[in-house]
Amino acid sequence: MRIELLGIAVSIFLFIFIFNLIRRQKIRDEYSLIWFAVALFFLIISISRPLIDTIAALLGIEYGPAALFLILITVVLWVLIRFSIVISEHENKVRTLIQEHAILKERLEAIEGTAKVEGKEEK
Repeated sequence: MRIELLGIAVSIFLFIFIFNLIRRQKIRDEYSLIWFAVALFFLIISISRPLIDTIAALLGIEYGPAALFLILITVVLWVLIRFSIVISEHENKVRTLIQEHAILKERLEAIEGTAKVEGKEEK
């Protein structure tokens, strides 16, 4: 019973924590939805001991709360992998933008250099 209460407390804490991050605009909406889903899933599993025992039996785990933490760890790993993919995509976009910026800056400097040379020739 104590492990279920711990699971419920952690889920409620996660809800409150994510809500505060949204309120302070520290997390984007699409990411907060993922964490809310994780907290809700963990809360549902924590509340329902028969569900924990059923999942544990399906996984071949004798102690139900151990299945609860196995599921939690699996879900958190999935979220971390998803965030790694998003970060990698953003890094690629930033790299492309930096390269495009450098090309445009070089072109601008070439145009300004040409304009200065032409301006001196006219005088």
